[in-house]
Amino acid sequence: MHSYITRLFYLGDRYHGSQFQPNLITVQGELIDALNQWDPKSKTDYSTQTVQFSGRTDRGVHSIGQIVLIKTEKKLDIDRVNRHLPSDIALWASTLAPSNFNPRYDVLMRHYRYYFDIDSSDMDLQSMRTAAQLLSGTRDFSLLSKPDGDRPTTTTILNACLLESDDGLTMDIFGTNFLWKLIRKTVSLLLQIGTSAMNIQTFSNHLNGSDRIPGGIEPAPPECLVLVETAIPIRMNTSRYALSRIQKQLSGHMNYLRRSRRTLSAISDDYFFHQRSPP
Repeated sequence: MHSYITRLFYLGDRYHGSQFQPNLITVQGELIDALNQWDPKSKTDYSTQTVQFSGRTDRGVHSIGQIVLIKTEKKLDIDRVNRHLPSDIALWASTLAPSNFNPRYDVLMRHYRYYFDIDSSDMDLQSMRTAAQLLSGTRDFSLLSKPDGDRPTTTTILNACLLESDDGLTMDIFGTNFLWKLIRKTVSLLLQIGTSAMNIQTFSNHLNGSDRIPGGIEPAPPECLVLVETAIPIRMNTSRYALSRIQKQLSGHMNYLRRSRRTLSAISDDYFFHQRSPP
């Protein structure tokens, strides 16, 4: 049996997260189904044992650089596998894996980006940047994440930085691994700091575990979060057909959202905001 390392793109809107869950539509489940359709006569049992993700993303979160290890008896052809995948999922790079490669533990770091849906001109960006810098280091992030069984809550954040551009405000965060909802809860606190609803000292106390926030932290929306890269010291071969497929999907999806936004705005203005009764 051969083992291949692949990179996986997906839009998370339609899926109950990346990790396989029985009776739910997930990214891993769709990939397993596609492999079984691509290789129907194989002795390979395509399952969570032979299709291993480097980590999981929440429902609604997108990916550019998720790493997936695929074990198969057949030479992997990602372009042919993509024919059996929904248009919002695509394998776009691959290579043979070194022996004993583990997609969860042989990763150097993970890079996420969060796209803020705010007008940054009204925010205290300097305080937000100061707070983001406090994240770096190895510590117990249990108060900034959601409990996940017996999984350890100590992890290492390598860097977190906010960038303001003409397209808006983004946060890049790099770490060895990330806990469940850690990034989205962090974003929620940074937004509170940006609006002066929380000061940096309170954020620091919460980060260090000396002060709990009553009622907990509501995670920021998942659709603004992207897994940009899962870094490994291995070069992969990129498929130009897969990249073209991804670009086509993104363009089509953006056009769909533009049309939907226009329609929903018109419905709201024509029939509800102006207090006209629907026909």
